[in-house]
Amino acid sequence: MMRKLRGFSVLFIVALLISVTGFATPSAFAAEDLPKTGFEMRNGESWTTLEEEYDYLTKIDELSDNVRVTQEGTSVLGKPIHLIRVGNPLLTDEEIADGRNMFIIGTPHGNEPAGREMALSLIRDIAFTEDPEMLALLKKTTFLFTPTPNPDGRQDNRRTNEWRLDNNRDNLNLTSPENEFIAGVLSYFNPDITVDLHERGGNDPDIEALWPRNLNVDAELRELNVKLVEEYVFPVAQKDGWTTGLYGSPGGAGGEDERILRNMGALRGGLTLLTESGTGTTFQKRVDMQRSVTNAAVAFYQDYFDEIATVRAGAKERRTADGIDPSVPFYLDGADNWAPKNILETKPMGYLLTKDQTNDVSKHIKFFNMETVNLSNGTFISMNQPMMTVLPFLFDERAKYNEISALPLYSLSKPGTAANMNAQITHFINEGAFADQVASRTLVMHLSAVNLYETNNEVEKVVKHMNSFKLLLDQQKATGVISNEAFTNLTTYADFIIEKWTAAE
Repeated sequence: MMRKLRGFSVLFIVALLISVTGFATPSAFAAEDLPKTGFEMRNGESWTTLEEEYDYLTKIDELSDNVRVTQEGTSVLGKPIHLIRVGNPLLTDEEIADGRNMFIIGTPHGNEPAGREMALSLIRDIAFTEDPEMLALLKKTTFLFTPTPNPDGRQDNRRTNEWRLDNNRDNLNLTSPENEFIAGVLSYFNPDITVDLHERGGNDPDIEALWPRNLNVDAELRELNVKLVEEYVFPVAQKDGWTTGLYGSPGGAGGEDERILRNMGALRGGLTLLTESGTGTTFQKRVDMQRSVTNAAVAFYQDYFDEIATVRAGAKERRTADGIDPSVPFYLDGADNWAPKNILETKPMGYLLTKDQTNDVSKHIKFFNMETVNLSNGTFISMNQPMMTVLPFLFDERAKYNEISALPLYSLSKPGTAANMNAQITHFINEGAFADQVASRTLVMHLSAVNLYETNNEVEKVVKHMNSFKLLLDQQKATGVISNEAFTNLTTYADFIIEKWTAAE
C-alpha cells in the first residue's frame, strides 16, 4: 500500500507532476517563455545536441535563482561534464553536502539518450515549479543532475567513452575521468537516492527497473529500495499506461556486479534506482516513460523522506559493526536472486598496504571516503567502517576486479608488527593451514622473540630474526607442512616488517 501524503494519495500527486512540461511554472514566466531543449524545439524528432544542451543550461542558470550550473568534470576528449543543483532556496555545495539530496544521472551510455532528455526538461520544471508539494520538498532537499556524464559517447551515439570503456563497469576501479567525476559527486554529496537512467532494445515491456542486488548491501536498505520499485515505480508507470518489468535475469544482466552504479550506489549506503526504457517506440514515448518512473522516485522520496534518513544511518552503523564480526561473511559473488559461490566465510579484519600500493589506490581511498591508519612503510585499512562494503572488492586478490592484492589481516591489534603477525598464525591454525602443531608452534615462538625485540627497539635483531623466520617458512613449504595461502601471506608480511625496520636503521 502507498502512503498518504498530506491528505493526497501519492498516485494523485504524481499524476499532477507528469506532463510534457512537468511542474507548474510561476506567473513571472509563461511556459512558452522558458528555455526549451533542442529535442523539444523539434517536437521530439531528434535528440538535443551537446551544444544545445550547454546553451539551454546556461539560459536556465541565468533565469532562475534556484539553479546553479558548473563544470565539475571533463571527458577523455576534454568535453565538459556539468553538475546542476536545483533547490529553493538554493544552498551552497557545503550546505547541500551537509543536508539531503537526490542525484539523477542521464546517459551513462552514450547511445541511450532518453534519460538525458528527461533530465534536461526536469531540471527546468523543478526550477520553475509552483507545485506546493514540490516546493515543500525543496525546502528539505536539493536535486542534483548530471544529464550527460558521457559526452564523448553521446556525441558519437556510442555506448562507451572515447577509450571504448563501458563507464557503467567502472564505478569500482575508477579508470575513466568520467567515472572519477561520478565518484566525486557520490563521495562529497552522499545522495539519499541515485537514479541511473538507461535504455535497452525492444519494447516488451515498455520500461524495466531494478534495485541493487549485491549481497553486501545492507539488508534494510535493500528492502527499502525494493519498496521503491515495487510499490512506487511500477504502479505509477502502469497507471500512466506503460508496461513494466524487472531488468535482467538470475546470473546474467541485472546481477550483483560491484562495478555497476546500481550496486555501487547502495554499497556506498544510498538507495539506487536503475531505469531501462525500451527503444522500440518513438523518441517521445521513451522520454515520457523515463519521466514517469523518475516522478515515482520523487514521490517515494517525499513519502519516505524521514525513513530514508533513518535506514541510511542504521545501515552505516550495521555495516561498520559487520565489518569486524567474524560471523558475518563477505560475498564476492551472488545476488539476492541467485546463490553465491565465492564467499569469504572468515573475512579479513582489514588490509595492509605497502607504500606503493597506497599510492596506486590513493584516488580510491579519497573517492570512497576510506578511514585509514598510516604506518611508517604503508597503510592499514580496517573493515571496521561503513565502506567495508567495497574494501575486499578493491584490495583482495580473491575478488574478480580487485585493484591491488593487499595483505589481508585477521586482527585489528597493532597492524604491521610481529604481535599482529602472530594473530595471523592463529587464524591459519583455525583454517587448518598447518599439518601439525609443531610447525605452527615454531613460528609462534619465533615471532614472540621478534615482538620483544620490537618492543625494545632492537632494529638489527628484528631484521635478523625476521629473515630467519622467512627461512623457517621456506623449510615448512618444502616439507609440505604449511598451506600455500599461509606461506604466501606470512612471507609477504615478513617482508613488510623487514622493510619497516630496515628503513628505521
